[in-house]
Amino acid sequence: MKTFDKALGLITEKMAWVAQWAMVGCMAFVVADVIKRSVTGIPVPGVVEVVELIAAVILSMGIGYLTFVRGHVAVDVLVMRLPPRRQAMFDLVNGVISLLLTILLTNGMAKLGILYRTSNWSTYSLFIPIFPFVYVVTAASALTCVVLIRDVVKAVIMLKAGGAA
Repeated sequence: MKTFDKALGLITEKMAWVAQWAMVGCMAFVVADVIKRSVTGIPVPGVVEVVELIAAVILSMGIGYLTFVRGHVAVDVLVMRLPPRRQAMFDLVNGVISLLLTILLTNGMAKLGILYRTSNWSTYSLFIPIFPFVYVVTAASALTCVVLIRDVVKAVIMLKAGGAA
């Protein structure tokens, strides 16, 4: 399990790095647009489309890492006060619900990607194909499913053992 955790942590971290670099690219693109607009009065064509596509990459790539490091602290404040078995039960229920929703999201995004690819959907002004970005979101969602499966397995182990997984 430790080797799997290390590998999964490395993959989610690399995807988070992709999100960080996408954020830098998005900022550079917006700053270039603002500067060009203030100097010439003419905007960079398609800036809204590119920012929307990059935002999809930023949001989707960061979710797997956030799930891996358990970045949702709001409920943890309450859960940490519970005994270990109740924490594990809470983690199990939360993990199963999250996993089911994420599986539905992944399945829906895969179908949407296929639809966009077969119908050749693209952005309005720059004609950038949309399906690669949908597939990126699908892959990131699938990785989140793997992280959630790991969390569910750990919760089951903790329930059976009564200790740390």
